Amino acid sequence: MHADMPTNPEKHAAGARKIQSLEVGFRLVRAVEEAGRALSLKEVAQQAGMVRSNAHLYLSTFVELGVLARDGNGHYLLGPYALQLGLAALKKSNVVDVTDVPMRSLHAATGHHVHLSIWGNYGPTVVKNLEGACPVPVPVRIGFVVPLCSSATGLVFLAHQSPALTGPFVAKERAGVSRDADFAARLQAVHDQGYAMTEAEFYADAGCCALAAPIFDHTGHICGALAVLDLSARMGSAQRVESLALLRQAVQATQGMLGYRQE
Repeated sequence: MHADMPTNPEKHAAGARKIQSLEVGFRLVRAVEEAGRALSLKEVAQQAGMVRSNAHLYLSTFVELGVLARDGNGHYLLGPYALQLGLAALKKSNVVDVTDVPMRSLHAATGHHVHLSIWGNYGPTVVKNLEGACPVPVPVRIGFVVPLCSSATGLVFLAHQSPALTGPFVAKERAGVSRDADFAARLQAVHDQGYAMTEAEFYADAGCCALAAPIFDHTGHICGALAVLDLSARMGSAQRVESLALLRQAVQATQGMLGYRQE
């Protein structure tokens, strides 16, 4: 008998079946992830190419493990453990590791909400968040996908990322904006000045102001965006100037640890 042959063919066959079972099960998880919305049992089964009875067994197990969850209608969406796994993968980016001290210093000096975002599967994703002194009526939290066209963070990414990458996301969020000359000019200004500011962060009646700046890695490519956010009443003209200077200091400190050297 060859040395590389399994000594117990039955055990080897069982192991192969288990691996295949795992692959089949994760077809369901992928179907939910790619949909970008909650799916019914029928929809998940169809997307994964499975009969409903088999799909239900897998889905129930994934719900127990926290990989999937069910909403109020009984539809399936990604669960808390899937979010943890996704964030763990995102945090492999070095920028997440080196921002602790600069972010805390910025937070202590301004009292604003401070958050770090990096580019994820669905666009700019918050991976670190420090709450400010005053609550704000916007849903910034870890795992939150930041709007591209109506946030300072989104504008920073649009100004520095390739249009080939950002184009599909922009089209989905705001049809026609990529062909808007005024919007293109705004992005060019963000690129040239090195920061973005919004006086109506996320939506017009939120009453919030935000500043964001890009973080570049040792290759000179954007690897994240650092932002401060607060109520507009707490960010008047003088406060904005001061906050922008402190934001830039935090970004420069971070970039220094990433090996970025400005030409």
